[in-house]
Amino acid sequence: MHEIQCFYFLEFSLEKVKAFKNKNENLLNIYDCFDYYQKKDYFDSENRIYCNRCMTKSNNTNNYELLICPKSLIISLNRVDDNYDIKLYFEEFLDIKKYVNHYKESPSYYELIGIVCNCDFSKENDYFVAFCKSFKDLNWYKYDNEKVNLSLFQEASSTGIPYILFYSYIQR
Repeated sequence: MHEIQCFYFLEFSLEKVKAFKNKNENLLNIYDCFDYYQKKDYFDSENRIYCNRCMTKSNNTNNYELLICPKSLIISLNRVDDNYDIKLYFEEFLDIKKYVNHYKESPSYYELIGIVCNCDFSKENDYFVAFCKSFKDLNWYKYDNEKVNLSLFQEASSTGIPYILFYSYIQR
């Protein structure tokens, strides 16, 4: 039985993605997260799932598929115990066409328009900064408490530890 759920944001655990990719280094890219999201979990032998329909335990496969993607895609990056060792590489443009399985007219090409970063890694003093791309002049801006300064994508992608990425659909 297939269950379809709508989503407003995707949540990725970087520790689980790293374990899934079996990487020794602490560098992941955003596509590693999508690979993990669509992996298949097999339930057989001792970990079979009880089926309410046939009233028995049966072998099963569980996986997630992106059927229709939203025009605005929000990605939350979770870190277990605030593990800041794992770095995430992401680009200004994101193409997830290979991860959209059914409706090919669904949005799949996105432009990064915002980032929320943690810039202070102590548990007592979380200090967040936001970077946003202006739709008006297409420049990046850094929002740091009461200060707003002109910025560049390079600064936005390399400052602090990213926690939330905001993407907007663009036509290709």
